[in-house]
Amino acid sequence: MDEITKPKHYTQGPIECLDAIDSMLAGDGGGGVVDFYRAQIVRYLWRMPYKGSPLVDAKKADFYLRRMIKMLELSEHPEQT
Repeated sequence: MDEITKPKHYTQGPIECLDAIDSMLAGDGGGGVVDFYRAQIVRYLWRMPYKGSPLVDAKKADFYLRRMIKMLELSEHPEQT
């Protein structure tokens, strides 16, 4: 299991925690999800120098950045879903 994009502790049960959060925040047209991703990106970059592996935190920030970009692309081009 990929510890950056699908950590084992996030995938207990039938739905991944991040997918549930996406669903919960999507009610406002996706703005809540985008804000959540922005916060995650800042969180990982902010703490990056002070934790065990700066590379791991940089990859986690990148993971959320890529999800945010995908969400923004889908909101601008909903026909691609």
